[in-house]
Amino acid sequence: MIVLKDVIKQYKNKLALYNVNLRIKAGEFVFLVGSSGAGKSTLMKMLYLEERPTRGQVYIGNINIENLPASKIPTLRRCMGIVFQDYKLLPNHTVYDNIAYVIRTLGISSKEIQARVKGVLNVVGLQDKAKARPSELSGGEQQRVSIARAIVNGPPLLIADEPTGNLDPKNSMEVMEILEQVNQRGITVLVSTHDHAMVNYFRKRVITLDKGQIIRDVQAGTYD
Repeated sequence: MIVLKDVIKQYKNKLALYNVNLRIKAGEFVFLVGSSGAGKSTLMKMLYLEERPTRGQVYIGNINIENLPASKIPTLRRCMGIVFQDYKLLPNHTVYDNIAYVIRTLGISSKEIQARVKGVLNVVGLQDKAKARPSELSGGEQQRVSIARAIVNGPPLLIADEPTGNLDPKNSMEVMEILEQVNQRGITVLVSTHDHAMVNYFRKRVITLDKGQIIRDVQAGTYD
């Protein structure tokens, strides 16, 4: 599903990633951990081509994406769901419209859109919030909407960058349990996080970055 080969990312005054080699199989749930500045966000951004490697190869599925033309990036991103720490919801749109806009450009019928949105709202437990606006929701509810938006197109890959960073422990647990349920549907899930408790509780594969390098890769691991 995801392969990085000898990846280096050099910014003007900083080496963000150095000689990163990584393979994540389809259907895995992986935590990416490390201190601030370790390179987690840079690695995640490389997967959806907000950043490109200075050197090395990045594959999503069988596609070598590091030289993918800009015109093809939207197509790549439609094959994955992305969840951010700050939700990135459209403030003046309802929950329904925040989710539906992802698939309205795909030529899907209104009836199919309604069915898909209803389905993902059931997954995240927000069946009664379709007409609410983001300002009427708690932080945990907003993050659940962003997860629903990320999976409404049925992507094979879900990338979550610090999805519990703004949440209290109760909401963090609820969000992580939803991500586990998403993974159980066969979707590959990659989560970058500082949340020691969540990593230690769920005991998934844990990859640790330090100063841009992978220093640890453990199945059923803990944060430390």
